[in-house]
Amino acid sequence: MSRCGSSQIALLAKAYNVPVLVCCETYKFCERVQTDAFVCNELGDPGDLVTNSKTEHLSNWRDLSSLNLLNLVYDVTPPDFVNVVITEVGTIPCTSVPVVLRVKNVETS
Repeated sequence: MSRCGSSQIALLAKAYNVPVLVCCETYKFCERVQTDAFVCNELGDPGDLVTNSKTEHLSNWRDLSSLNLLNLVYDVTPPDFVNVVITEVGTIPCTSVPVVLRVKNVETS
């Protein structure tokens, strides 16, 4: 998971054959598999989505009962969009993250 918008940037990079490098410390790796950004996410203030708007179309959005804004803080970037993960143990492909987790679990046991 990363800040909302990272997945779209990685998607565009893949479409234009630009490599995507992710810098992440291994303590952030976890065994939990997350398939989408809706199950476990933080919500930002929905008003932040419209405060920078130069138009007044959504100025009264809180009064519209049929409109609910959802401001997700994080999104999930699929591993297909990431070329390599740079960590303190070295540069690894996404497929090696479970191996790093296994080694860390053996070392802590």
